[in-house]
Amino acid sequence: MSDLLKTHIQNVLESNHADAAKIQARIEELESQGHRIVTGGQMEDDVWDIIDYRTNEILAAGNDGTEGYEAAGKDLDPEDKWIHYDRILEDLGIDYVTADGLPESLANVIEDWALSEEPEEIAAFIGWPVEKVEEYQAI
Repeated sequence: MSDLLKTHIQNVLESNHADAAKIQARIEELESQGHRIVTGGQMEDDVWDIIDYRTNEILAAGNDGTEGYEAAGKDLDPEDKWIHYDRILEDLGIDYVTADGLPESLANVIEDWALSEEPEEIAAFIGWPVEKVEEYQAI
């Protein structure tokens, strides 16, 4: 199982690295057209936030559910120029990496871990240099 996990993590990092240029090119294209890229959304039952992709500035946050989230988005973006980062991934067809022998939900959790955990921990597990993990995690 350990070899399967290591291979899956390496595949995730390699896929992320390959997709990074496409994602950045699309973001730059959208920004040049006057769009603002945002992240965030529903985190728990009623808790949400809207974050600027470039600056990580929290543009809005609340605990009033989907209605509050949607109202804040309309108030802050009346011209409908904001694009959520997830939509860019969807438009480009970027999705989780699958792995034969792993349930899809487990493979997805491992991917999230591989792209967000400390590079030193990942490097130690898969046998890559820390610098390479850092480079391949970046988008």
